[in-house]
Amino acid sequence: MLTIELKINDSCWGWIKLHRSPNSIWLNSEIELLQQISNQISLAIFYKTLMEENLEKEIQIKAETIANEAKTQILANASHGAIIGLISIFDFSTLTNNQKDMINIIQHTSDFVLSIVNEILNITKLDVHQITLVNSTFDLLDLFEKVIEQFTKDVENKQIELILNYDIENLPRYIKSDPERLKQVLFCLLLNSIKFTEADEIVVYVSIKLQKIIDDKESNTHSQAVKKECLLIELHDTGNGHQDSIGLGLSICKNIVTTNGGEFKAESQLGKGSKFWFTWNIDSSLLNNRFNSPISYILPSYIMLKRILVIHPVESARNAILRYLKMVKKVDAFDTPSKGIQEIKNYLELYNHSIYDIVFIRLYEKNKDEVMKVLLELREMDMYGNDLLIIFIVSSGNKGTILAENLISKDGGRVAVIYSSITWQKITTLLSNLRDDAVKNKT
Repeated sequence: MLTIELKINDSCWGWIKLHRSPNSIWLNSEIELLQQISNQISLAIFYKTLMEENLEKEIQIKAETIANEAKTQILANASHGAIIGLISIFDFSTLTNNQKDMINIIQHTSDFVLSIVNEILNITKLDVHQITLVNSTFDLLDLFEKVIEQFTKDVENKQIELILNYDIENLPRYIKSDPERLKQVLFCLLLNSIKFTEADEIVVYVSIKLQKIIDDKESNTHSQAVKKECLLIELHDTGNGHQDSIGLGLSICKNIVTTNGGEFKAESQLGKGSKFWFTWNIDSSLLNNRFNSPISYILPSYIMLKRILVIHPVESARNAILRYLKMVKKVDAFDTPSKGIQEIKNYLELYNHSIYDIVFIRLYEKNKDEVMKVLLELREMDMYGNDLLIIFIVSSGNKGTILAENLISKDGGRVAVIYSSITWQKITTLLSNLRDDAVKNKT
């Protein structure tokens, strides 16, 4: 057995103990690696404890000192770069399973410590106003989609519904602000929610809000309140109500939002989830541009003329999809396949032809048999050659793709796949591509 002590402030905090067959020996290189692990874990525990002891008002004052100590101690023990360099050597060699486990521990521990140091440095920079916001023009919906895509594997593994409810009726297509800082806030909040949410859903609401600000540019006149538009971003989760205080992620979010001139609020109830919301100031010069109005989110006419059915068990997801399809000729949404099937049967009895052109169905591993049954029923009722298009909504990961492919292989009709989280852009892109393919096939 090999034992390494974990020391915090020159006191013993605990031990790492590794067991091995009595017939083997510990190599010096392995002992050195384990010592590196001990150093990194000790550093992580030290900074976690220190953060918990500091009150929020003291964090910014002490952050610069802590950051300097972090850099010094990491370099004194084993720099992150040196460890990563050492790991890269092993990438091309044959290792035993035990050695691979040790390498993985070093990798994760080193990354964890470095992330803490980086966050401390960010707070320090914010405190001394070294971080400035750099405005540029960007596609707002595209930004949200790309941030959400970074959590594909986490959401799929936990089987959480990550939903984007984006107010396309009132939001402009492009805004002028700091996209990198906005992404940083969104990323931290989603990371926190996914960490503490084990089931159900996380919903991100994006809308535009009018706020009153005091205009006192001219000192010779009285200040007056004027209305200015800003983004209102809300995140609701069904987690356990905890908020991450270890990595200071929420503190960084609040500081960045405040630097932007917005407000940041967080509410939590243990066992019921958390709600975060913040306002984000934007340059209003683009809002009056007629090419940048919400009209740019209008669906193409060939989509608006369709009759669409949405079957999804999660109400928040149905509401978001209905918002994106609001301008469509006919849209119905139900929480179960049986309700959708009954609606189709009722219409067939009355009018003797199909009611829908497109059916969206949420597909999970747990409901695949039910969906397959519904698929067969839909094909049987599509006897009049309506050429019904069925679109499976699946998680955007390997599991979701495989699940959809298995069902598609058993169906002979028109089928497509769209990946969660559903957005206006994803819907229009998918249906446009399908239409283009159909036109090519006819020619």
